[in-house]
Order: sequence, then C-alpha cells, then structure tokens
Amino acid sequence: MTILEHHRMPDRADMDKQSLQELGTALHRYCLSLTRSPFDAEDLAQETWTKALGYSKFTLSPNPEALLLRIAKNTWIDAARRKGSLIRALERSETPADSALTPAAQGDRTEIELAFQALIKHLSPLQRTAFVLRDVLGYSAAETAGTLSTTEGAVKAALHRARLSLSRVREELAENEGPALPPDADYRAYLRALAHAYEQGQIPLMLELLRQETAAEVTVAVSTATVHALYSGSGSFSYLNGSSTYAGLRMAA
Repeated sequence: MTILEHHRMPDRADMDKQSLQELGTALHRYCLSLTRSPFDAEDLAQETWTKALGYSKFTLSPNPEALLLRIAKNTWIDAARRKGSLIRALERSETPADSALTPAAQGDRTEIELAFQALIKHLSPLQRTAFVLRDVLGYSAAETAGTLSTTEGAVKAALHRARLSLSRVREELAENEGPALPPDADYRAYLRALAHAYEQGQIPLMLELLRQETAAEVTVAVSTATVHALYSGSGSFSYLNGSSTYAGLRMAA
C-alpha cells in the first residue's frame, strides 16, 4: 500500500514488514468489496490507514486486521451518510414535485459533483458554506459562525438567502440531467476535489474549496500544490486527535 511508504507506524517493532503487507492486502480486498470500484477502494484504504496510524494503540491490538476493517467500514458508512445528506437537503422544498429530485451522474461525474456545481453557480461563497454546514452537516448557527469566523447574524442571513435560491439549484439539477460539463479542465478538477473532500469528511478542505469565488482562485486551487497540501495535511490545517482543525479560515459576507 502506498500509504505505508509515507507514514511512520508507531511501535513498528511490534509489526514486521510482512505483517503490514498482509494487512494492506486484506484491507484493499475488503475496501473493494465495499465500494465495488478500484479507485474508490484505494481512496477508502488510504483514509483508513490515515485513521489507523493516528490511533496510538493500533499495533497493540490483539487483532489489528479486525480493527483495520472496522475502521474501513465505519469510514465508508460515514461517507455514504454524508453523500445522502447533501442530496436530501437539496430535495427539501415546499412543493411535492421538487421532492422527487435526484441528480443523475453524467459519465464519470458523480451526483455530488453536479450538486456542488449547481450550488456554486447560484449561491455566493458564504451562502453555500452556510447552507452546507447548517442544512447538510447539521452544525448549529453558533458552530457555523465560529467555523467561518463570522457572526451568527451573518450566518442566518446567508442561510436565508441560500434557501431562497435553492429552487434555481433544483431546477438546474432536474433539467437535462444536471449542469453541463464544464469546458475548463481546472474547474472540472476543482469539482472532483470538492466532491472528494466532502465525501471523505475533510471539512476544512471542503470549506476552503467552497469559498473560491473567481476563476483565478479555482485555477490556483487545482493547478498548484494547494489541493495536494491540504489533502496531505501539510497545508493550513492539521489533524488533532482524529478530528480536523483549520486556523485562519475567513469568509466574506
């Protein structure tokens, strides 16, 4: 597994190279059984190793394989719940007709990518971040204000405007199987990175990407090491005790 080449295993003396390789093989096989996709299985395995390596007693477990597979299963379940929560939040409306909305994947594009593309088109950075944190992830107004370094009043106002714009978002997702494929390669890569961050629960990275407002900012996000640095934890946020924290996130009203 690639992840083993980039992370130092605590108490490595307790687990030799062959044991690690056997664990990696078992984990990848299990992840493939869950995801039914080699690409998704690799992502899930990488995320599982990251969490396992952050658990100080991992190598002391009497059954590290069972622990590793349990982490993988919980990670997969959490990702599936997040995916469903975004679509359900977009389906909420005052009319029964809108509740049937189900964005359709276009080729290699996922419904999450399509949903974010529509949100970005119709909502401002603060509106879409407030909507995702409050209506999708269930943050309180106070938690959202603290995360975005703004006031509760600004969050409530932005959320109100976002909800008023959701009818346009739903219309775009319902027509012609969703938004058209963006011609710009950087923007397509940006949407993939945004969807991946959301599905993997990388909230600080997701917020940093959601706040991009101009084409230049999107280009910078995907054509330099910015996204890679944020993914790997060497950028502006870090993982502490299994949860991610971000310092200095600022949102314009």
